[in-house]
Amino acid sequence: MFKKYTFDPAKFKLGMRTLKSGIAVFLVILLFHLIGRDGVQIAALAAVFSLREDFGQSINFGASRILSNSIGGFYALLFFILSDIFSHHIWVTLIFVPIFTMLTIMTNVSFNNTTGVISGVATMLIIALSIPAGDSIIYALTRVFETFVGVFIAILVNYDMEQIKKILKK
Repeated sequence: MFKKYTFDPAKFKLGMRTLKSGIAVFLVILLFHLIGRDGVQIAALAAVFSLREDFGQSINFGASRILSNSIGGFYALLFFILSDIFSHHIWVTLIFVPIFTMLTIMTNVSFNNTTGVISGVATMLIIALSIPAGDSIIYALTRVFETFVGVFIAILVNYDMEQIKKILKK
């Protein structure tokens, strides 16, 4: 099963996308430290996921990720509302989390956003299944905002790296 996974030292190198990922994670951690916020992991993941080969691809993937995470966050909010109405009984989670998983997928596909299905479902599940008591709506909105921050930093890093490449080519 693992025979195809052999280490090739020639492939162990620092490429541009890897460097940009490291820079983006550095900037996310620094920003969250400076503003004194938690939730850096969501923003850092969004930054790495949104980094693509070039600025244009990062914009397209970032838009897909923002849409999909907003859809997942919306369904997580609906879950919170239902969970509050029914006093957080386990049956609400057993019934509605799978339903909202399916709705997240269906909504992304309906928006022609198949590339965002996984991130939308991940967002919905992370939010719905890791609710701090009493903070459900703020928690959901915060997680979606953290994604916006990560995507923005990825786009900024890609843009800046392209500008640096242009300057060095002169």
